[in-house]
Amino acid sequence: MRAFILWCITAVPLLAGGTVGETSTQNPLPLLSFSTTDMDMLIHSSEQVNLSLSSPPDTPFNISFSSDGDVLEDVEAIYVSPSSPLSWVVTLNSTSNGKTLFRAEPDVVGVVASDDAFIRVSVMINPAINVVADVLGWVYTIAWDISFLPQIYKNWKRKSVVGLAFDFLTLNFIGFFSYMMYNIGNLWIPEIQAEFHDRHPTSVMHVRLNDVIFPMYALLCTAIQIVQCIFYKRDPGQRVSMTCRVISSLMIAAEVIVLIIAASSDLLQWLDLLLCLSYIKILVTCIKYIPQLYMNYKVQSTEGWSIWQVILDCTGGSLSLIQMFMLASNYADWNSVLRDPAKLGLGLLSIFFNIFSLCSTTVFTEESKFVQTLLQRNRSALTRKYPGNRLVHQSAASNSEEWSTQTLTPTSELLASVLRLLSVARNHR
Repeated sequence: MRAFILWCITAVPLLAGGTVGETSTQNPLPLLSFSTTDMDMLIHSSEQVNLSLSSPPDTPFNISFSSDGDVLEDVEAIYVSPSSPLSWVVTLNSTSNGKTLFRAEPDVVGVVASDDAFIRVSVMINPAINVVADVLGWVYTIAWDISFLPQIYKNWKRKSVVGLAFDFLTLNFIGFFSYMMYNIGNLWIPEIQAEFHDRHPTSVMHVRLNDVIFPMYALLCTAIQIVQCIFYKRDPGQRVSMTCRVISSLMIAAEVIVLIIAASSDLLQWLDLLLCLSYIKILVTCIKYIPQLYMNYKVQSTEGWSIWQVILDCTGGSLSLIQMFMLASNYADWNSVLRDPAKLGLGLLSIFFNIFSLCSTTVFTEESKFVQTLLQRNRSALTRKYPGNRLVHQSAASNSEEWSTQTLTPTSELLASVLRLLSVARNHR
């Protein structure tokens, strides 16, 4: 027993990296840091910030300051000795609008720890532009939120989902689920936040609570539409296409593979899984409108597709782009537009595809109104010319009833109805 105790006394320090009778006398380096890591300034203005050391240094050194570009004026270096004060006031003067990283660094390596001695400085032209941009942000968020409701209401009112592409709903569900998990991970999982800051120590994570609430709400609305597709009337051949099934399976498989690799090895981190989810959301946005546009073209009709959903979605996309460019101009940070491909892509693609939807709706509706008027005029002319001919009256009424059951029929079928009316008139002269 005595031998075992003696072994523990000698072995534990060895396992800890030391020897018997030897203790670590190395003190941690003094920490150099600013009182804040983010600062907003107006152009041609001055702001003060505190710079401090956690403990006196062992040797004297100089603290030099640097920043990117010509956004800030140069700041003189500070001489620090073991007897110097541990806190200083640094004055920043802005010369132009833009964004820059202001750093404090010692001229001697290994004297202090300065990894956290930086400030992300944003110099703006006018704070009112930011206020307007914030208002636009809420407006386009509300527009996107409301855009789901007209389609749900239309399906409920018609008790039918005829004319609604199931591929669109399938891709939408996958996209919003991926986007929701991406935002939840960035906002609420500390391990992923730590990985982000390790990989991008000077960057800001822009995910906010509304970024989580929106995809949750969108996912719920999409799920309601899917349930409507199960219980409401639909065409016999109306189902998810094989192409959509293959694409959806590949996207889900990619997510699962990245999840397994991140959980079982060091090749990928959880942050890489979130990036994969964001890329899938962008891919879904690129292709999800195509099935609905193809269906509208195929049947020459937008019946079953809510025009208000298109208008609100297009409004949200337009306002999101306006907000992005307003902020970029206020801070002269045009690279930020390209650094946020998800928002840029969502805005541009929603506008692009919704313009096609609006055009197809306008074309098909005006075309159908024209042919409806033509049918009505021919019916009136024929019944006036042959008031006693029952066959003419029956044929005209039959074509009118066919029109009432097919709000937007293909042009060829409508013109064929006109020709049938004329044929009946010729045969009974």
